[in-house]
Amino acid sequence: MKTNSNCVFMASLLVITTLVLFAYPSLASKLEDNEEPLIDPNVDLDPFARSPTTDEYNRDMTRKLPKYFMEYALVCGQMMGAMRCNEEVLSEILQDKPASRYCCMKMMIYGEKCHMAFRDFMFKVYKFKQFASKARPRIRQVWNRCYAEVGGLF
Repeated sequence: MKTNSNCVFMASLLVITTLVLFAYPSLASKLEDNEEPLIDPNVDLDPFARSPTTDEYNRDMTRKLPKYFMEYALVCGQMMGAMRCNEEVLSEILQDKPASRYCCMKMMIYGEKCHMAFRDFMFKVYKFKQFASKARPRIRQVWNRCYAEVGGLF
């Protein structure tokens, strides 16, 4: 019995709420008389509505970096094992999957500065920038692990 009375009460409350909402339009949808719009009504909104594409973002980002840094970072990426090792090291940074001994040796050959420059560049790219704040400390951890594993050989 109590359940039926609760259902009737809830249904009537829903109907009353709906009728009140239709009778009184929302005041939140109107600006106060003294408020100004956020953007001038005469301004075209196209530039605000369009976000840059991934390629546009990357192009803009690379234009802002010093040319010597970009060239150095990209050469380091090639020398440290190119695609194979870069994927392995990235997997270790992001997924805790250890890079191979070969890739660790490649990093040791070209040095910490080279490793850090390429990883720093990589985490500026649109695809990986969302991980940058958490990945940066791991870049050093990967270096330290590889150094402990193969660093004594060099």
